[in-house]
Amino acid sequence: MLELFTIGGGEYIVNVLNAVSAWTGGGGYKSMIRVVMVMGLIYTLLIVAFSLDWRAWFNWFLQATLIYLCLMVPTVTIQVTDRVNPGLSPNTVANVPLGLGAVASFTSQVGDYLTTEAETVFVMPSQLQYSANGIIYGSKLMEATRQIRITDPEFAANINEHMKRCVFYDVMLGFKSMDGLAKSTNLWADIGPGSPARAQTYVTRNGDGTTSTAVITCRDAYTALTPEWTQFLNAFSPIWAKQLYPGMANAVAQAKLAADLPVTYQAFTSNASNALDIMRQSLAVNAFMQARDDMSGGTGAAAIDSFAATRADIQTRHTYSALAQGAMKWVPILNIVLTVVFYAMFPVLFPLFLMPETGVSTLRGYVTGFFYLAAWGPLYVVLHMIMMGRGLSAGNAVAGDGMTLGNFAGIGAVNDETASLAGYMIASIPFLAAGMARGAMAIAGHATSFLAPSQNAAESAAGEATTGNYAYGNASLANQNLNTQASNQWNNQPNFATGSPAFSHRQANGAISTTHADGSVVTNQNPAISSFEWKPTLTRANVGEMRSTVGEFQNQATQQREMASQSLSAANTIGAQLFTTAQNSRGSETILGQQTQDAISQAQNLTRSWSDTLVNDYGFDRKAADDLARFSYMQGTGNLGLSSPVPGLNAGINASVLSQESRNRTSGASVNERIAKGLSFLNAESTSDNATHSRENFTRAVSTSGSSELEGLSQRRDASLTEARSHSLEAGRLEEVGKRYERQISEIESGGFQTSRDYSQNWQNFAAGELARNEGLRDSGYETWMRDVDLNDRQRQTRNVLEERFRNSFIEEMRNDLGPIGPLPSSGIAQPAGDVKEWGSNQVGVVTNSGPSVNVRSDSRDASLTSLVGDRIEGANERLDQYDFGANLTNGDLHRRGEAMFTGSANAQNLSIGETMPIFGPLFERGSSGSAPGGGTSFNATGYIRDNGMSIKPGTNVTALDSRMAPAISAVAQESKRLGLAPRTVTSAQDRTHTDGSLHPSGKALDFRGNNITITQGRALARGVSARLGPDYDVAFETFPKDPDNNHLHAEYDPKGGRRK
Repeated sequence: MLELFTIGGGEYIVNVLNAVSAWTGGGGYKSMIRVVMVMGLIYTLLIVAFSLDWRAWFNWFLQATLIYLCLMVPTVTIQVTDRVNPGLSPNTVANVPLGLGAVASFTSQVGDYLTTEAETVFVMPSQLQYSANGIIYGSKLMEATRQIRITDPEFAANINEHMKRCVFYDVMLGFKSMDGLAKSTNLWADIGPGSPARAQTYVTRNGDGTTSTAVITCRDAYTALTPEWTQFLNAFSPIWAKQLYPGMANAVAQAKLAADLPVTYQAFTSNASNALDIMRQSLAVNAFMQARDDMSGGTGAAAIDSFAATRADIQTRHTYSALAQGAMKWVPILNIVLTVVFYAMFPVLFPLFLMPETGVSTLRGYVTGFFYLAAWGPLYVVLHMIMMGRGLSAGNAVAGDGMTLGNFAGIGAVNDETASLAGYMIASIPFLAAGMARGAMAIAGHATSFLAPSQNAAESAAGEATTGNYAYGNASLANQNLNTQASNQWNNQPNFATGSPAFSHRQANGAISTTHADGSVVTNQNPAISSFEWKPTLTRANVGEMRSTVGEFQNQATQQREMASQSLSAANTIGAQLFTTAQNSRGSETILGQQTQDAISQAQNLTRSWSDTLVNDYGFDRKAADDLARFSYMQGTGNLGLSSPVPGLNAGINASVLSQESRNRTSGASVNERIAKGLSFLNAESTSDNATHSRENFTRAVSTSGSSELEGLSQRRDASLTEARSHSLEAGRLEEVGKRYERQISEIESGGFQTSRDYSQNWQNFAAGELARNEGLRDSGYETWMRDVDLNDRQRQTRNVLEERFRNSFIEEMRNDLGPIGPLPSSGIAQPAGDVKEWGSNQVGVVTNSGPSVNVRSDSRDASLTSLVGDRIEGANERLDQYDFGANLTNGDLHRRGEAMFTGSANAQNLSIGETMPIFGPLFERGSSGSAPGGGTSFNATGYIRDNGMSIKPGTNVTALDSRMAPAISAVAQESKRLGLAPRTVTSAQDRTHTDGSLHPSGKALDFRGNNITITQGRALARGVSARLGPDYDVAFETFPKDPDNNHLHAEYDPKGGRRK
């Protein structure tokens, strides 16, 4: 058994060796070797034939035989030992060819021996050796220790507050020395015990997850925070250890951290401390720095030369750091990859070893590659020793007594520099190993490339310092500048734009259309509209608002009024009345009853819904279904049966109530069953809560009590004659001042919208045209682009004239729309009639003196009866309050039901007044039933249109429609349904005022609404309806480009093709 050593990648080597063993042990590989041997023999014979050297054949035979018998036929067992992963399992591979196993084992043992012996010579703690934890493990562990932060939010907030409110003030007031704190190796102990005179806010976490805040003294805060350090570190240590060593178990990782951190810390700082104390010192220093940053601002800029030097150093460090990070990650992986590939290529390259002339040289190169890879391990150790030695030396020079505030940044710089140099040097290991075989001069060329980043950084920084041109964070991609010239432009405003792309296109009139990423197009007309100091606009709006206002108001008004009136009256009345009466009453009543109201909308809705269910689900005839639904709604008893008399059904409830189609496809027994199910449905619906609430059930309790006694004697005589004439001219002035609080609520449901049109461009065109036509205005020199401050008096007058004409042009259009307004009629009254007024005054006095003297001011009530009535009223009030509470609950439910009724109320708006009356409605329904008479007679098409699922626009008269238009109504309904369009609305019949040539006085044409469908859909609808009706009907979808709201479908009965009737 041979042993093969590796540092990482042991599992990959085991897998590759297993693969090689399987390949070489199979029958197919041996067959390939025989084929290669035959090819080698043929190749040798050709060489002998052309060179006449018989030794070529003999040399090949001996060479191929020895290579095959010594390197391929014998096999060995390999045990793989991984220094990084001692627990590798399985690690034994059998049947590995001797050529691969012996060379791999020998070279790996040489490399492992040199690595181990080098670490023995280079004295270093075991935790810091390369074979134990990898390259510059100590430096990386120290840097990780510097980067830890307090993760508990409440503890971090309290520490930060203590540093800012307590420690910093101790330093500023002289109670603490900044030099002492900077050199302290136990910072938390040295900032105590805290001042009793100052305070800080202290956050405490409660048991339920909430926090509470209190203000306590600095000394109390220090006392409370000291034990919390131990609690936090005990909880933080396992988490941080798992982050450092993710491949280990939690307990193993924590134990390794506790063992390695003190050794590393002592090696770098010569200070012995345990792991928890080291972590507390690092956390305290970071908390101190964080608090300092929170209280202080930034520093000023350095001089230009210093900046250039600093920039060169930063660029060099960043360059090396970037290369180092890549090398630290990929070079070790490259070593493993090359090693595994060399092992895996043995069975692939072995046939080449058997070829004549080139076989030995190929074998020599293959074996040399193993020694090349074996040299990487010793080189790693040497570089690790150099970098760690330099890092430990620099660390002890910076932090000889331990980690403090003063050397905290220096330790970080040493670690960063060590990591950067180590990473970059690791990147040179591949060519260093190759240079060892080729000579020192091969390495010299690589040294030049190693120093190239530093040289380039210095040259770039020097150029910037000389020219004064600095550029940072610039990004440029696919930029193109063509024929561009710019000068004298200064712009130092920051501008950030991000988001989705957009494409803009400027139209011919200046408007800009922008297409966005979601496909939407936004048009901006502002660039195409002129902009002036004044802006003429036209606004139309429908507003619904709910507002609360508080305001002060002052109103002033001036009135001028002319009034004329005339009246004449005369009367003479004589009478006498004598009465004596006494009354005493008390009582209590409770009323329970039922009131049926004329709730037109709800009743129509319910009965229509019941009727539709009877027709659609149970096959009832439409007329019988309507009569039964109305009768059941009015009765509301729920006992409707086959023997019940129903108005409108002279033959009773039998098979005649079903439609003819339903009777044709249903047997006698099924007919009765259908009728019974339909009546059962009506009985259930007529007694449902919905129908009951429609008839409005109520309960009312009233308690009354009263007492009265009345005595009186009266005599009356009236006489009057009145004539009044008046003519007055009044002028008044009103001024109001006050304060008012009001709450106004307005709920508006409408389909309106608001538009505001900008007439600035209209003004520009109007003014330009007037100036072109009027030479006097043009000579003033006025232009529309001038501001008011740019105008002289003449130009200002010219502008005012143009504005007045512009406004008058719109006023004239409004006057033309309103038409002429005639003069008001004048009053015909000249002066008051004094004689009538005098006679009337005298007669009033006579009547007053003739009346009896009656005293109506004394109180004649019965006190005991008044008290009794008062008690009864109070008791009644309590009962009424209880009924009121119940009524409020009922009203809430009625309100919700009322909202549901809103949808059905729209249908009732299309009915006449008679059709909405509960008693006379059925008569009108029969007059407008869904059936249409034949021939050319006229009929009321209201019900027929509704039966076809369509509605009628309010104000449209279809009561005397020609019966030959019935097929057109049916065709429009069926074709709309086939095309998936909403049911149409009849908008014009014999009623509406249209332009000449579009009137329908004879009832032979109808218009159907088309402004809610596209023109394509309208024309498709017209074609389908025309195909259904035939040549005797004219059907067209009429459009109006300037007023698309008037688009409609026109259908007309015109067998001769004449003009519309």
